Amino acid sequence: MKSFFTPILFVFALLISIPSFAGDIGYVGEEGTEIEVFRVSSPAAEYPRRAIRLGIEGSVKLEFDVDTDGSVLDPYVVESSPAGVFDRASIKAVRKFLYQPPTYNGTSVKVNNVQISLTFKLAE
Repeated sequence: MKSFFTPILFVFALLISIPSFAGDIGYVGEEGTEIEVFRVSSPAAEYPRRAIRLGIEGSVKLEFDVDTDGSVLDPYVVESSPAGVFDRASIKAVRKFLYQPPTYNGTSVKVNNVQISLTFKLAE
């Protein structure tokens, strides 16, 4: 018989993994000028069921580019702890992020090497 609290814990775990809406930093142009990009949508990462069952918490640092329309391009894991546990869920979530279309000096630009961290924490 399943525990009544498992679904509640799962939903709470999803809410904890929501990243903040603060501006993220990336780089534009050949000279690598630093620019701030702002998320308008960042769906929560799905907490892996195995990690919930085993009580595992952790974090993932990702890097990606933001296209001229604000979509995320080519996300990949820079580091994760514990390794491999939350990588797939993080990449899947970040692909759904949407940013304000980035501009620099009044021109629409692609922003490179944006790095963010997602934290996965279970309810206490």
